[in-house]
Amino acid sequence: MKIKFILTIMLTAFILQGCDDQLEIDQQDNITAENLYDTRDGALAGLTGAYSRVVQVYRKAVINAHYPTDWTDEGLYNRKGMQDISKNNFTASDPTLTEIWAQYYEGVAATNALLVGLADSPLDDDIKQGFIAEGRFLRAFLYFDIEKAFGGVEGIPMPLEETNKQLLPRTPGIEVYKQIIKDLEYAEQYLPTAAAATPGRANKSAARALLARAYLYMASKPFNEAGAYQKSSEWSKKILDDPYHQLNPSYEDVFNQLAMGNYETKETLFQIGFSYADLDNNQASKLGSSFGMKIDDESCGGKGYATAYVTINLVLKYRSDPSDDRGWWNASPYFMKRNNDCELSTINSQFMYPVSKWRRFLEPNNTNTSWGPHHWPVIRLGGVMLMYAEAQNKLSPGSTEALNAVNAVRERANATPITTVTDEAIQEERLLELAFEGQRKFDLVRWGLLEQKVTQTKALMKTLENDPNFINDDWTSLGEPNLGPDGIPESGDEPTNRNIRVNVMNPSFEFYDGYNDFDPSKHYILPIPEQELGVNTNLKQNKGW
Repeated sequence: MKIKFILTIMLTAFILQGCDDQLEIDQQDNITAENLYDTRDGALAGLTGAYSRVVQVYRKAVINAHYPTDWTDEGLYNRKGMQDISKNNFTASDPTLTEIWAQYYEGVAATNALLVGLADSPLDDDIKQGFIAEGRFLRAFLYFDIEKAFGGVEGIPMPLEETNKQLLPRTPGIEVYKQIIKDLEYAEQYLPTAAAATPGRANKSAARALLARAYLYMASKPFNEAGAYQKSSEWSKKILDDPYHQLNPSYEDVFNQLAMGNYETKETLFQIGFSYADLDNNQASKLGSSFGMKIDDESCGGKGYATAYVTINLVLKYRSDPSDDRGWWNASPYFMKRNNDCELSTINSQFMYPVSKWRRFLEPNNTNTSWGPHHWPVIRLGGVMLMYAEAQNKLSPGSTEALNAVNAVRERANATPITTVTDEAIQEERLLELAFEGQRKFDLVRWGLLEQKVTQTKALMKTLENDPNFINDDWTSLGEPNLGPDGIPESGDEPTNRNIRVNVMNPSFEFYDGYNDFDPSKHYILPIPEQELGVNTNLKQNKGW
């Protein structure tokens, strides 16, 4: 099994050597499974294979990342065959869950194969330590995702021997986090700084950010680990004190850079990189096609199917502060149509507001119907600032440090500053800043608010169902705004056009009836796929499933 898996990594790595110029490998005929880790190039091939597995986890799984998290009070997914999870109407035999589980554990196995191979490598310690640090970072990242989505991780560390596969129990949550901390502390020690790191690869700041996030989860429900808020604050502060890291002055440009496939680590500390050139090697992304602004014609920079929608709950939160650019970027009332030229146009009554954070027309030279190079942000500086604010506010309620961190994020988005900081204000700010970035459900779970927010969102939609102010009958009276190239109304048109659209949106209420299927006894985490229970007799199904 071990030799077979290493050969798979080698093959994947060599296929990918032309895809990403940031991970260049000199292919050598004398590299074999037995001596893969005897040379730097061989070890780099193994590392590239591990990175490629992580890319494949997030390939459709930018979809996978959304499945377990964003479909709560901020949005819903409405694509045939895939909407059941979004609407809490699925079982443990759902094939998508089986695929998600398998992809994550293939990624874990790849990182463990790398670490096992490096353990006995004759390479110099400084080279080995760097590669091991990247491997442990990737493993911690995957463990973190699995624990949040499924609760517990199967076999820590994961053995490579196939004969042991049926005997692996799941490690309980708090022990998973302790292993995540160990891996990330090692990674933080030996990884290069963000300024010095190769774009697309792990760096010291990314490890610090994941440490801050891990401690924040440990401090929250159900673990309530003593001292964890302090640790989260300390790791976040290390990043905030690093002069290299600065907020991009433009919120929308953060996502322009991701759409163009650029690595901009001053704000986006770590991202999953995709490449349109690597479509055949499973290295391209559906971000922007399945999730993103509606684009009628693929000649307008690739087709956008707009299968993910924003809840009226979130739309109204954004519209409550018309100066906040995040609302007009993340929940835009426009789509791209094909007339004499590709142009943004006001959305008509048959559509709900799509998640417009991801915009395919910004992708360079892409006309593929479904796939593109759109990168996925794992952790951004705005998120780090809000983690710091959350931890500081727990340690010292109403502190100036927490208030300043929140207002720095709001100032960048041109949002009105807040004058008092509370837990509730920070929680709402995370929703506004990080919408559709794979954080929301997990945040609500650790705050103990998931059931409450889902219930409130459904009640709001039912209240507005027959309100004539929210039924769109006449768009002709609106006129077209002067839109900038990023889809945000130009100055001068902002007050009129921004305010009027609060009263004409059509939220298609019947679509949200899926909230009836939310069951607080089981929907906090996903079930273990039924197929896996038959393979591994030591696994026990999650409560309620």
